[in-house]
Amino acid sequence: MKHQLHALRDFARRYRQAFAAHWAIRHQLDPQPRREDELAFLPAHLELTDSPLSPLPLWSLRLIAALFIIALLWSALGQLDIVAVAGGKTVSGGRTKILQPLEPSVVKAIHVRDGQQVQAGQVLIELDATGASADKQKADDAHAAAALAAARYQALLAALDSGRLPQLPATPGIADSQRLAEESLALGQWRGYQAKLEALNATLRQRQAEHATTRQQVSKLQATARIAEAREHDYQDLLAKNFISKHAYLDKQQARIEQTGDLASQQSRLQELDAAIAGQAQERQALQANFRSDALDKLREAREQMRQYGEDQKKTGQRQALTRLTAPVAGSVQQLAIHTVGGVVTEAQPLLAVVPRDETLEIEAQIENKDIGFVRPGQAATVKVESFPYTRYGYLDGVVDSVSHDAMQDEKKGLVFLARIRLKQDHLSIDGARVRLSAGMTVSAEIKTGRRRVIDYFLSPLQQHVGEGLRER
Repeated sequence: MKHQLHALRDFARRYRQAFAAHWAIRHQLDPQPRREDELAFLPAHLELTDSPLSPLPLWSLRLIAALFIIALLWSALGQLDIVAVAGGKTVSGGRTKILQPLEPSVVKAIHVRDGQQVQAGQVLIELDATGASADKQKADDAHAAAALAAARYQALLAALDSGRLPQLPATPGIADSQRLAEESLALGQWRGYQAKLEALNATLRQRQAEHATTRQQVSKLQATARIAEAREHDYQDLLAKNFISKHAYLDKQQARIEQTGDLASQQSRLQELDAAIAGQAQERQALQANFRSDALDKLREAREQMRQYGEDQKKTGQRQALTRLTAPVAGSVQQLAIHTVGGVVTEAQPLLAVVPRDETLEIEAQIENKDIGFVRPGQAATVKVESFPYTRYGYLDGVVDSVSHDAMQDEKKGLVFLARIRLKQDHLSIDGARVRLSAGMTVSAEIKTGRRRVIDYFLSPLQQHVGEGLRER
């Protein structure tokens, strides 16, 4: 085995030496080039074989090979941008403000025109909504009535504690005539209560007088009953000694029985009067308690009505205030939809738009479902404005600011996701003039989602076919 390896090495060494020797004299082995005059005197076939070849095909082949190698290197090392193309439009960074009426109304006044600059809070359109004004007046009247009722019952409670006539204090927003009328009603209620209380007091005084009279009668009957009992006892002794007749004794006994019966009757009457006096006192207390309780209930009810009508006042006041459409921000008026005073507008009808002043423009792009998985905030984007061909006027650079997490339905594209692209500048140079973009321009945004080698575009189909071809079904 060792000898075989040694022989192979010697064999290889001899061939290497022979190749080196031949390579060293390779130029000497080439035939000497002939001059053109020498070639002219040679036979035709020798002239053809000895004439040197043209270098153009060789250099063309070398150039093609070099270009192929360069293209191969570029495809392996060079990369192209992967972009997601999304249609969209320019929008204001603060969003265009659309003004709409709350309810069907009649146009009362129009204070602006298309393109006019307005300040925040400036009145733009005045509407006339009869229902809103009537509801506002109704709520104001109901709130005033509830406030007067609350003041009336408050005055009645104060009069019940002090014993003086009820008086209503002046209330802001309520006319003196209404206050005086409510005070008269309070006085009527107070006098009615006082009349009932006085009737109870009169009955109580009558019962107390009857009680005093009956008490005196009881005292007198108690004294006369003792006398009648003593007389009966004396006559009984005389009858026992036969000094008087039995009829005389029976007369005294009858007188004593009558006195005792009258005394018992008057004592029962006295107890009845005690109960009646106590009942009258309780009835008077019940009248006072019921009057106070009723006043407190009515006061609570009136205050609850004030609260409810106060909410109605806020609602109706807001409705009435919304009949005056004011500018929410400073900007310019666009898309004015009404021009006739006295015309009718419907509920939620867009009347005009206010484009905010000095607001940066942004792009609202619609990302299709096939691209949404690759679009992220922070990615660079190239924006081409449809109004100005980018091949002549250039394009704008931007950055993806946000991407929605839920799709919206588009009539043509189906489900799409909205993305906001922040522009680095909002103007283009058009024929030497600086033209600022306006909201609503149609654009095409190319969002750079990544980079890919050129050779991958050729290898991907091959890899796909190989991957699919090496498996069954």
